[in-house]
Amino acid sequence: MKNDALLAEITDYCREAGMAESTFGRRAVNDGKLVHRLREGKRITVDTLDRIKGFLGDTAPVPRPPEPPLERRDPTGNFRFFENRQKYLLFVHTCSEKRVIAERVALELSSIHPRPPALRVFDAGVGDGTVLARVMRAMHVRFPHMPFYVAGKEISHEDVRLTLDKVPDRLFEHPATVFVLTNMHYAEAPWLTPKSPTAAAGMIWKEVALTGSSAGDFEAQITELRGFLEENWRASVSPRSGMPVYERPIALVLYREDHRFLLDSMIPRAGRVEANFDLVIASQPYRAKSSLAFRAKRIIAPLARALRAGGRLIGIHSYGHDPGLEVIQAVWPGETPFSISRHELLRAVKYELGSAARDLNFNAYADNRSIFRYDMEALPNEVTGPIGTSTAFAAWNAAVYVAQVEDERLTDVTQSGRWLDATREVLRKHNGLWFYDESYVISRRRD
Repeated sequence: MKNDALLAEITDYCREAGMAESTFGRRAVNDGKLVHRLREGKRITVDTLDRIKGFLGDTAPVPRPPEPPLERRDPTGNFRFFENRQKYLLFVHTCSEKRVIAERVALELSSIHPRPPALRVFDAGVGDGTVLARVMRAMHVRFPHMPFYVAGKEISHEDVRLTLDKVPDRLFEHPATVFVLTNMHYAEAPWLTPKSPTAAAGMIWKEVALTGSSAGDFEAQITELRGFLEENWRASVSPRSGMPVYERPIALVLYREDHRFLLDSMIPRAGRVEANFDLVIASQPYRAKSSLAFRAKRIIAPLARALRAGGRLIGIHSYGHDPGLEVIQAVWPGETPFSISRHELLRAVKYELGSAARDLNFNAYADNRSIFRYDMEALPNEVTGPIGTSTAFAAWNAAVYVAQVEDERLTDVTQSGRWLDATREVLRKHNGLWFYDESYVISRRRD
């Protein structure tokens, strides 16, 4: 085969796969200058040609995902998890998702291999802290004498306040804990390092060494932080994307003063922060309608980079195919809010990471392990007999919250009353309401 014909095949392959020519040479024949030499007219052996043809024939190029578009939206109209407190709080208190997710995450504790000086956990979306608090209880049961470094990202001031309400009990039960909260982006938060020099210059570090020995002592001191949070934990709307962004990056660090000596090497300080997490929790970190490339590039790939050897990232998002989606489709036929599967997402993340993906395992698992169910919690007679308006409303709220239906779409439906009939019909059909989430795991290979 002449060089021109072979070069044409290689060029087409690299263009379709989004692969650099030097990368092709290394992967095909362990020679990064292969294509350069072919262009210069250099000859190759029959064995080299066979290896190249074998690589071209055996390796189907993976289409290059498009660059993630900015998720432009009208911030006053579109739905986002933390923007509607009423929907969120009603959903949290009427459905078992938080508890079930915490149980699923806790299963990963048996597969991690912590190293001194601490077990390191990162929650990529703390919310009200319910999942993280439950996971920390499970961590204490499994590793009662191991120091913990627990960090979490949350941009919502209200959710940070709710999370901090749960911290005193955790520090009382497991005193060897450093607890960190930040409002930074996914690509910044694990390292507590803003990418923008301007943001880095304005970063706020707040280190609080809690005194006393009781949960009440810790609670009183944490309550005093409310003024600091109200003044500094602020978000604005990005003019580029319409997404909430921090006004100033913050790192809030809490630990017990009587354990400072033991924890000194774990306490993060500006310019001296590592990621290297044993466990990363990515529970519902993106909108259902966000693009595949956006999820991979902006959220999951950066979090995967934050894993240490032997570390595991567990991702969880809504799956659909449940009575909750039946409610939505009864009102809006053909609505499909959950169009991206875990398999597609893992392939996109693997592509985005490039050569860094070689050290990682991407585990979609079979459906019977990946997919799990959570329920709307109601008394049996509330869904088998006459269904009251309050029960129907709680079910409707859960369905539209999970499907992330925008408020303007709800107005006409709620005024017509169609939602009530559709919700009651589904509740009677299934004797209740439940939803499915699916999970996946990205793990870094051990040394």
